[in-house]
Amino acid sequence: MSESEFDESVVKADKRSKAIALIVAIAAFLLVRELVADVQFASIAAATAGIGVRLYVPYHASVRVPESERTSLSEHPTTGAYNHGAAGIGLVLLSVVAVVAFAFTQGFVTSVGVGIIAGVVSYVGLSSALPTG
Repeated sequence: MSESEFDESVVKADKRSKAIALIVAIAAFLLVRELVADVQFASIAAATAGIGVRLYVPYHASVRVPESERTSLSEHPTTGAYNHGAAGIGLVLLSVVAVVAFAFTQGFVTSVGVGIIAGVVSYVGLSSALPTG
Protein backbone atom coordinates (compact mmCIF):
# COMPACT_ATOMS: atom_id res chain seq x y z
CA MET A 1 0.00 0.00 0.00
CA SER A 2 1.23 3.44 -0.80
CA GLU A 3 1.96 5.55 2.25
CA SER A 4 0.85 8.78 0.55
CA GLU A 5 -2.69 7.50 -0.11
CA PHE A 6 -3.48 5.60 3.07
CA ASP A 7 -3.46 6.53 6.74
CA GLU A 8 -0.23 5.48 8.46
CA SER A 9 -2.09 3.11 10.78
CA VAL A 10 -3.42 1.19 7.78
CA VAL A 11 0.05 0.93 6.24
CA LYS A 12 1.47 -0.35 9.55
CA ALA A 13 -1.39 -2.81 9.92
CA ASP A 14 -0.79 -4.07 6.39
CA LYS A 15 2.87 -4.72 7.17
CA ARG A 16 2.11 -6.36 10.52
CA SER A 17 -0.69 -8.48 9.10
CA LYS A 18 1.83 -10.60 7.21
CA ALA A 19 3.53 -11.69 10.42
CA ILE A 20 0.24 -12.07 12.29
CA ALA A 21 -1.17 -14.23 9.48
CA LEU A 22 1.92 -16.44 9.50
CA ILE A 23 1.67 -16.94 13.27
CA VAL A 24 -2.05 -17.74 12.98
CA ALA A 25 -1.40 -20.21 10.16
CA ILE A 26 1.33 -22.02 12.10
CA ALA A 27 -0.74 -22.16 15.29
CA ALA A 28 -3.83 -23.31 13.38
CA PHE A 29 -1.84 -26.02 11.61
CA LEU A 30 -0.43 -27.38 14.86
CA LEU A 31 -3.81 -27.28 16.59
CA VAL A 32 -5.81 -28.79 13.73
CA ARG A 33 -3.20 -31.50 13.12
CA GLU A 34 -3.53 -32.55 16.76
CA LEU A 35 -7.33 -32.46 16.63
CA VAL A 36 -7.93 -34.38 13.41
CA ALA A 37 -4.57 -36.09 12.69
CA ASP A 38 -4.77 -35.32 8.96
CA VAL A 39 -1.82 -33.23 7.78
CA GLN A 40 -3.30 -32.35 4.39
CA PHE A 41 -6.56 -31.12 5.90
CA ALA A 42 -4.68 -29.23 8.63
CA SER A 43 -2.61 -27.47 5.97
CA ILE A 44 -5.69 -26.35 4.05
CA ALA A 45 -7.49 -25.16 7.19
CA ALA A 46 -4.41 -23.29 8.45
CA ALA A 47 -3.75 -21.60 5.11
CA THR A 48 -7.37 -20.50 4.85
CA ALA A 49 -7.33 -19.05 8.37
CA GLY A 50 -4.01 -17.28 7.71
CA ILE A 51 -5.28 -15.71 4.50
CA GLY A 52 -8.44 -14.59 6.29
CA VAL A 53 -6.40 -12.88 9.00
CA ARG A 54 -4.18 -11.27 6.37
CA LEU A 55 -7.25 -9.73 4.72
CA TYR A 56 -8.99 -8.70 7.94
CA VAL A 57 -6.19 -6.88 9.83
CA PRO A 58 -5.70 -4.02 7.29
CA TYR A 59 -9.48 -3.78 6.89
CA HIS A 60 -9.91 -3.39 10.65
CA ALA A 61 -7.28 -0.64 10.73
CA SER A 62 -8.94 1.07 7.78
CA VAL A 63 -12.42 1.22 9.30
CA ARG A 64 -10.95 2.74 12.48
CA VAL A 65 -9.86 5.77 10.45
CA PRO A 66 -12.58 8.47 10.40
CA GLU A 67 -14.68 8.12 7.26
CA SER A 68 -13.82 11.64 6.06
CA GLU A 69 -10.10 10.78 6.07
CA ARG A 70 -10.41 7.16 4.92
CA THR A 71 -9.23 5.86 1.56
CA SER A 72 -11.03 2.65 0.67
CA LEU A 73 -8.83 -0.44 0.38
CA SER A 74 -10.57 -1.29 -2.90
CA GLU A 75 -9.15 1.92 -4.42
CA HIS A 76 -5.63 0.52 -4.24
CA PRO A 77 -4.57 -0.82 -7.67
CA THR A 78 -3.46 -4.22 -6.34
CA THR A 79 -6.55 -5.05 -4.29
CA GLY A 80 -9.88 -6.24 -5.56
CA ALA A 81 -13.18 -4.44 -5.30
CA TYR A 82 -14.73 -6.58 -2.56
CA ASN A 83 -15.35 -6.20 1.16
CA HIS A 84 -12.03 -7.22 2.71
CA GLY A 85 -13.48 -7.51 6.19
CA ALA A 86 -16.25 -9.85 5.10
CA ALA A 87 -13.78 -11.92 3.08
CA GLY A 88 -11.36 -12.18 6.00
CA ILE A 89 -14.00 -13.18 8.52
CA GLY A 90 -15.57 -15.54 5.97
CA LEU A 91 -12.29 -17.35 5.38
CA VAL A 92 -11.59 -17.75 9.09
CA LEU A 93 -15.15 -18.99 9.65
CA LEU A 94 -14.77 -21.36 6.67
CA SER A 95 -11.70 -22.84 8.33
CA VAL A 96 -13.32 -23.26 11.74
CA VAL A 97 -16.52 -24.80 10.34
CA ALA A 98 -14.53 -27.19 8.14
CA VAL A 99 -12.46 -28.36 11.13
CA VAL A 100 -15.57 -28.93 13.23
CA ALA A 101 -17.22 -30.83 10.36
CA PHE A 102 -14.09 -32.94 9.86
CA ALA A 103 -13.96 -33.77 13.56
CA PHE A 104 -17.52 -35.14 13.37
CA THR A 105 -17.58 -36.74 9.92
CA GLN A 106 -13.93 -37.57 9.11
CA GLY A 107 -14.91 -36.88 5.49
CA PHE A 108 -12.41 -34.65 3.72
CA VAL A 109 -14.62 -33.57 0.81
CA THR A 110 -17.71 -33.20 2.98
CA SER A 111 -15.88 -31.05 5.51
CA VAL A 112 -14.34 -28.79 2.89
CA GLY A 113 -17.73 -28.46 1.18
CA VAL A 114 -19.51 -27.56 4.41
CA GLY A 115 -16.75 -25.06 5.22
CA ILE A 116 -17.01 -23.44 1.78
CA ILE A 117 -20.78 -23.11 2.11
CA ALA A 118 -20.41 -21.51 5.55
CA GLY A 119 -17.72 -19.15 4.25
CA VAL A 120 -19.77 -18.04 1.25
CA VAL A 121 -22.92 -17.53 3.31
CA SER A 122 -21.00 -15.51 5.91
CA TYR A 123 -19.32 -13.41 3.20
CA VAL A 124 -22.64 -12.60 1.56
CA GLY A 125 -24.22 -11.67 4.88
CA LEU A 126 -21.25 -9.68 6.18
CA SER A 127 -20.55 -7.84 2.94
CA SER A 128 -23.82 -5.98 3.29
CA ALA A 129 -23.52 -5.55 7.07
CA LEU A 130 -19.91 -4.35 7.32
CA PRO A 131 -18.73 -0.99 5.99
CA THR A 132 -16.34 -1.05 3.06
CA GLY A 133 -12.78 -0.59 4.21
